[in-house]
Amino acid sequence: GTFNTISGTSMAAPHIAGIAAQLFQANPSATPAQVEDAMKSTAYKYSDGAAYEPAPLGTTSYDKGYGLVDVVAAAQAVR
Repeated sequence: GTFNTISGTSMAAPHIAGIAAQLFQANPSATPAQVEDAMKSTAYKYSDGAAYEPAPLGTTSYDKGYGLVDVVAAAQAVR
């Protein structure tokens, strides 16, 4: 009765911050731009929802962004 499901950028922010910390741990000399590129370029693409459109770092969709972050792939990409 006291639990609820919520979503949005405010719910995603702590997860992305933690993933960014892991990527900086994988490569302490990485720049913020390199970490962002690694997360966006290796993201898993959802098949449902709006179509993905070309973007500077791959493809993006208005309802799901670049997709679901693949932490392992992003850590390998940032090294």
